[in-house]
Amino acid sequence: MATIPDIGLGGLINSVRKLSGYVENPGWRKVDPAATFMAGQVANLETDSTTGEPILTVATNSDTTGIVGLFYCHKTTAFYKSVQKEAQTFGASPNTAALIFLNHANVKSGSVLVTNASGTPYTITTDWSLYSATNGVILRTSAGTAPAASTAVLVSYLYEDASLYGIDQTLGSGMAATIEGVGDIATLVYATSVQYTLNGALYVDSSGYITSAGGSKQIGKVTKVPDSENPELHFKMNLA
Repeated sequence: MATIPDIGLGGLINSVRKLSGYVENPGWRKVDPAATFMAGQVANLETDSTTGEPILTVATNSDTTGIVGLFYCHKTTAFYKSVQKEAQTFGASPNTAALIFLNHANVKSGSVLVTNASGTPYTITTDWSLYSATNGVILRTSAGTAPAASTAVLVSYLYEDASLYGIDQTLGSGMAATIEGVGDIATLVYATSVQYTLNGALYVDSSGYITSAGGSKQIGKVTKVPDSENPELHFKMNLA
């Protein structure tokens, strides 16, 4: 599996990067002091209810007219890394017939996708549950349900990397850099609980992550699907 190196001091390297096209990364817009985000989450421009000035916030799936681009700086206390299609088998040591122990602990709640070897998703709660986010443990909901004991599965998820500590790159200025415009972008910051297809439409989820699950505004389309060897999602952003 390919490893993307970390930044020793700033968090996650290449969490988002420009591949080609015309994109800008202005750093002169004020940011909500209460906002938390990693570079690569989607930025929304709205009116500050106190000052009446334009201010950047983390976009949600209900935002439409204010989405301006992606954050190009970190303002976070924790960094999450994406894992794509981690191969696991129920019953193969150290796993049991009912439990899978993922390769990483501190799994982000709501970020897990479990599929069979062909990519067909299993249903959370009906077929499996995240038994322990802290320890990274997946539970088969009950004996005899899919996935069956001894079944090979693929698991995608986000996990908190405890070796990286938080940083606020907006301190002092109170402003945030963004990537805006039209161009091809690569990112490690996206929803891992959904599947992506080449040329598929991309939106924003409720936490400001890029997703394929639909939303109020399309922000681009997929140009490379993330996989186990290279978890980067490539997409053509169109926010002209």
